[in-house]
Amino acid sequence: MTVAVYADSPLMEIDLDRLASNWQTVRDRYTGDDLGAVVKCNAYGLGLEPVVAMLSSRGCRQYWVLGYDEACRVRALAPAAEIFVLNGLRGASARDCRAQRLIPVLNDLDEIAQARRAGALTVAIALDTGLGRLGLRPEAIARLAAQGLAPLRVRAWITQPASFSSPEGPERQSLRDRFLDLIAPLPRAARSLAISASIFECPGHHLDMARVGSALYGVNTTPSQALPLLPVARLRAPVLQVADLPAGAGIGYDQQFRCPGPMRIATLGIGYAHGLPYALMNRGAAYFGPHRAPIVGGISMGLTSVDVTGLPARLAVPGQWAEMFGEHQRLETLAALAGLPANALLIATAAGCGRRYHAAHPDPSLVSRLSESLP
Repeated sequence: MTVAVYADSPLMEIDLDRLASNWQTVRDRYTGDDLGAVVKCNAYGLGLEPVVAMLSSRGCRQYWVLGYDEACRVRALAPAAEIFVLNGLRGASARDCRAQRLIPVLNDLDEIAQARRAGALTVAIALDTGLGRLGLRPEAIARLAAQGLAPLRVRAWITQPASFSSPEGPERQSLRDRFLDLIAPLPRAARSLAISASIFECPGHHLDMARVGSALYGVNTTPSQALPLLPVARLRAPVLQVADLPAGAGIGYDQQFRCPGPMRIATLGIGYAHGLPYALMNRGAAYFGPHRAPIVGGISMGLTSVDVTGLPARLAVPGQWAEMFGEHQRLETLAALAGLPANALLIATAAGCGRRYHAAHPDPSLVSRLSESLP
């Protein structure tokens, strides 16, 4: 697939073959039984349908989503898969979940009681081991052990590490041990503790079931080591205009940047309406091939200025493209400069930009339908 030479808005290119490669990398590292893909929030903004289609073709049979509507979309794409709904019964009844063969993740005793009243249902149950958000706390777990769960079938006990990048903290009792102690008096079911960082950093967390999201999309969740993951998304912005400005010229509203000398400035068709953070004012850079072009001035709604002084003239002309993240600048690098987690920048820009999908052997009808000029 080719991109038109001239364009006036940014484009996110999504490499589905790299998604498949990352899935295989994670599978090769995981030592447990069931490996599931986290595709919540429209697969981190990259598009639920193409992501699930590719992962299913590579053997993924378990998906994790936030809510009921997204779960139904996955069910249409993966009729035989296990689908876990992290927000439980907040968006649909137990009867709805049973009809769609969904597995709600129940997060408190009231939700468990609601499910029990509806009759037989396969569920997962979340435990809070320190994150302080959803899940049963120790006193509720003790009550649950005493009262029983019939007629529910518990597919898995799950918990979420309190640290995104370092699943094991400095506490005297490890997270793994706390989790196993909490579920010891409960009925036997799969134990799900491992997230993306756990796969590479904490083999002891692998247990029976893992759920990975960030790693599949090429986001490095373990800063302490370089992971063998490929960036799946590449964000590019078109050059709309190039101008030679004299020393002292102002750039941006209220002259947010003043040229210290003669400068060549390229105006890119991307701004905060496309998810590029305003915090990148006079920070960060775009890339023209391997050449760095610093951001100068503020990030406006649809425009961003970069310094292309000294770059080969053919690279920075209207009709060419600048890379915001991808091959020459990692998503994590730009996100850190904006004070954001990498996933926050990925989701924001994916939501605000057009998307185009690439695969060596794509399903023509799928790629045609999903390569779009609007998100």
